[in-house]
Amino acid sequence: QGRVVSLGPLLPVLRAACRFASLILFALTIVSGWFGTGDPMMNLAPTMIWIIWWVGLSLVVACTGNIWPALDPWRTLFDMMDAIARRLGRKNGIVLGWAYPRAIGVWPAVILLLALAWFEVVYPQAAVPYRLACTALVWSALTLAGMVCFGREAWQRNADVFAVYFATLGRFAPFTAGSDTRSVVLRAPGRGLITTDAGSAAMVSFVIAMLSTVLFDGMLSGQVWWLIQSKLTRAMPLLVDGNGYIIGTIGLVGVWLVLLTAYLLTCRITALLVRDHPLKTIVYAFAPTLVPIAIAYNIAHNCSNLLVQGQQVIPLLSDPLGLKWDLFGAANFRPDIGLVDARVSWYVAIGAIVAGHVIAIWLAHRVALREFGAPHKAVIASIPLTVLMVIYTAISLSIIAEPMVKFDAQLPQALEAGFTIGPRT
Repeated sequence: QGRVVSLGPLLPVLRAACRFASLILFALTIVSGWFGTGDPMMNLAPTMIWIIWWVGLSLVVACTGNIWPALDPWRTLFDMMDAIARRLGRKNGIVLGWAYPRAIGVWPAVILLLALAWFEVVYPQAAVPYRLACTALVWSALTLAGMVCFGREAWQRNADVFAVYFATLGRFAPFTAGSDTRSVVLRAPGRGLITTDAGSAAMVSFVIAMLSTVLFDGMLSGQVWWLIQSKLTRAMPLLVDGNGYIIGTIGLVGVWLVLLTAYLLTCRITALLVRDHPLKTIVYAFAPTLVPIAIAYNIAHNCSNLLVQGQQVIPLLSDPLGLKWDLFGAANFRPDIGLVDARVSWYVAIGAIVAGHVIAIWLAHRVALREFGAPHKAVIASIPLTVLMVIYTAISLSIIAEPMVKFDAQLPQALEAGFTIGPRT
């Protein structure tokens, strides 16, 4: 449901322009990381990948619509190769036509999202340009091979972590694709999250992973994690390693499992209260309503970084390899670090977290009305999840309020250079 907005021939032209531009930027980012300077502050790759793409595009998709299909360079590369193969006489293009295993479902995307979070916040060289370029090339080979084996749609619907991630964020957005290539649909924000359920246990786990990864990223900056890390190292010295890989991995997976367990227990309580709905139905139905919380905490945790560090992309586009070039006359641009002060950041963070949880509670109530019909029954069914969301709100606010501390005694070289790895604050 929603209002159909026709853009006529403009939309296909915009889509084609976006696909061309994203492919050029992708190639430039790889070249910058591979051949450019090793200084993360002077190389385009870290800022483009962690700030503009991972943080910036996530917020754009959540607040407007899922534009990732028009920006996905791997989708564009596959479509180009497939079109060439068809022109050369191959009826099925480059697709081998293997059946994607239904039992596996979206689990590869869950594992890859956790792996990406590990690379971003635990791996100490996450901002090293050469490492980023190598990782991007490895992912390119993996995802293109998956598309060739199983077909683009099957691969992106199940195993492509970025396609699944942005599609999930896009379900919250006010715009979605229309029934044809020339229109979009304007709808109430969050509407796409309550029209269908999660559909599988893997998708439920993916939504929880969206929550847990950004929560763990924030925890690394706070005293709670610092105390947990200290106690673990004293209790189990074997977990200590020079870069914090083991403890960081345990913390990341542990937070995900704790949040997943808390959600399942909450749904179990709901099932006991309503009695006439199986647990699986409740688990699948309410999981998408947690997406606004992930979006809210992403805004709270990363908005100031995006506005301040994101300015660095202006001079970097003029000198992407850090070789003293000035292609567009902007190499001497200096970011305005006072654009967002601490007070504004605090108000934005608090406002985003509160608004996100209020929206999530409202969506959960709408889902309860859809599933249970009677208003009084829907209210009863919403209580356990509402309590869980309030607890999560308190945890999120406490993490935002904590003073900044080091994650590990050995800081990454990039941080020593003054660069913040990924979107961390």
